[in-house]
Amino acid sequence: MKTKVVKSSLNPVWNERLMLSIPDPIPVLKLQVLDKDTFTTDDRMGEAEIEPLVAAARAYEASTITDTAQLNKWMAKDGIWIPRDSTISIVNGKVKQVVTVRLQNVERGHLEMELECVPLTQ
Repeated sequence: MKTKVVKSSLNPVWNERLMLSIPDPIPVLKLQVLDKDTFTTDDRMGEAEIEPLVAAARAYEASTITDTAQLNKWMAKDGIWIPRDSTISIVNGKVKQVVTVRLQNVERGHLEMELECVPLTQ
């Protein structure tokens, strides 16, 4: 799945909503950031992987929680791929996480995302 191309920006903002179906067993969500080139192969700008939100969402599906609640928390550590603390919460019956991930295999760069996991029954 691809997002739109953001042209001429060192700090692109996509602000897109993507919907993915998650199979069982739950795979790692892999993200790649590319620099779009017209006449040559696109350049890799970095990549990231996300796993805990989906596992927390699956655990929530089997629970009886109806109020807003915190399910899990990622703690930021120096040199690790998450530069800021991030909380996985239940909000209005949906599992949500706002997370900033540091891009891997690149000198610098990060992605800020809001992830939401909704059971197909909703």
